[in-house]
Amino acid sequence: MTMISKSNPLSEKYLTFAKMAPNKYSVLLPTYEERENLPLIIWLLVKYFSESGFDFEIIVIDDGSPDGTLQVAEELQRIYGKDKIVLRPRGKKLGLGTAYVHGIKHATGNFIIIMDADMSHHPKFIPQLIKKQAEENYDVVTGTRYSGAGGVFGWDLKRKCISR
Repeated sequence: MTMISKSNPLSEKYLTFAKMAPNKYSVLLPTYEERENLPLIIWLLVKYFSESGFDFEIIVIDDGSPDGTLQVAEELQRIYGKDKIVLRPRGKKLGLGTAYVHGIKHATGNFIIIMDADMSHHPKFIPQLIKKQAEENYDVVTGTRYSGAGGVFGWDLKRKCISR
């Protein structure tokens, strides 16, 4: 999970707006065959953002999942609202990197949080990332599952090795 400042140091208009407005966080959530995971990850994101009082949007970028992931996302959008769940689907599987680029183009927050929908990044750590960013006004803050309280649970040896 990584948080990136979306500020443009060349834009005086943006800097003036950023000083006046509270921060907003855009969570980019690329999906492909995540029908089972999506309701839980969305619920957890809404829970931790709401408890922390941060303004947010969750941008779901589905790559044409054949399992009905987009339909689940549409139902979640009806539950939580179009201002919180933003759908930006693509017609076919185009890859994780381009999904993040696609999501950034549609983000309205001044901070971007990139994460996976498969629960490999737990949303409970987002308030800590936000706090860390604010300590020194960092441009990038990233989490790791290999230090402190991090870890991987339910992963087989192959996935653990690939993750390293």
